[in-house]
Amino acid sequence: MQRYRTVICGAGIAGVATAYYLSRATDSGSVLLLDKLPPLSLTTSKSGENYRDYWPQQCMTEFSSRSLDLMEALAAEHGNVFSMREFGYQFVSREPGRDIFGPDAGQAAGVTRELDRAAIRTRWPHLSAAIRQVVSIARAGALDVNALGSLLLAEARAAGTAVMRDEIIGLSESASGGFEIRTGQQTLAADHLVLASGPFAAAMAAQLGVHLPVESYAQRKFVIPDPLAIIPRDMPFTICADPLQLDWSDGERELIGDDPAYRWLLQTFPPGLHIKPEGRDRIKLGWAFNRESESPRWDIPVDPDFPNLTIRGASQFIPGLSAYIDNVPTPVTQYAGYYTRSAENWPLIGPLNDNGLFVVSGLSGYGTMAACAAGELCALHIRSGALPAYGRQFHPRRYSDAAVLAEISALDSDGQL
Repeated sequence: MQRYRTVICGAGIAGVATAYYLSRATDSGSVLLLDKLPPLSLTTSKSGENYRDYWPQQCMTEFSSRSLDLMEALAAEHGNVFSMREFGYQFVSREPGRDIFGPDAGQAAGVTRELDRAAIRTRWPHLSAAIRQVVSIARAGALDVNALGSLLLAEARAAGTAVMRDEIIGLSESASGGFEIRTGQQTLAADHLVLASGPFAAAMAAQLGVHLPVESYAQRKFVIPDPLAIIPRDMPFTICADPLQLDWSDGERELIGDDPAYRWLLQTFPPGLHIKPEGRDRIKLGWAFNRESESPRWDIPVDPDFPNLTIRGASQFIPGLSAYIDNVPTPVTQYAGYYTRSAENWPLIGPLNDNGLFVVSGLSGYGTMAACAAGELCALHIRSGALPAYGRQFHPRRYSDAAVLAEISALDSDGQL
């Protein structure tokens, strides 16, 4: 039986980053990255590929800032092969007094707020005249997640990390210590086991008798052409901070209300609808309004109504997009993946027991931007290194920590986009 010091279950961006930071330690021993699919598939390949350091809580701000520091260092060292580029975020609202992330949001640098209605109209004429507040985040932008993951993977492999593509059939603790991993082809042994399998981490933990307090929600994004050039090419990643009710004609509203299958379209939708330029002549939109968790599956069916529904919502803060309602430009490229999250939307990173079981999970919608700090933190736990302050908030055993529970109970925003 082949034995490894550490087996990482899951070769998405979180698992790859964990392998990379373990491989940098002289005492890391042998590491195996194990996945049914090729590296950086499934949820990682559906990323919006954005980053920011502005979050509702200081621990999340520090966590994301650390990850951006690590990515910037990688970009400087490797010629920015993953195209990390800073062009900002903008949160827009029709309410001048709205707290975007609540009054206790983490204090990120470079956050500015514009409340002058005339200035907003002059500087951002593509926005609705009803917009009364624009909050701009300076340290924010986009990157190529596949290129970042490929760099981390290549570096990890060069340092001795092995990569195996095989389906994990079963996990168990070994009577002699460590773990046994049964795959479709063989049984492997490991001293340490890391669950970094995205939406499937909870099911894997359950095989080992551990409850992982996360749930998975199918979410979607899509890319379309912008033939009318409605979205300025230099527009920051723009997020509506307001709840939205979709505009329907009286006739449409009556028809929708009469059909139980579609009555949900009359609900108030959550904030977070977002849009950004994509390449020279396309735009990418997303809206994480699904609040129904589900048992994850490998293939999520395409929702043909999602693009038109999202454009209908986006037209409320970028009116020019109304030209695309019921007239969505083609081709439409739709992405569907899972947001796997804890109730408070903090990640779970660290030991699940005292026997060598670790987890990197709950990176709901922010896995691309947080992967480096998440991988580094998990590697520190495995090596018994000194942890950053946020290690306590993200520890899987935080629900038995009275101080952290008090922080969680006081939350008024989860930062979900």
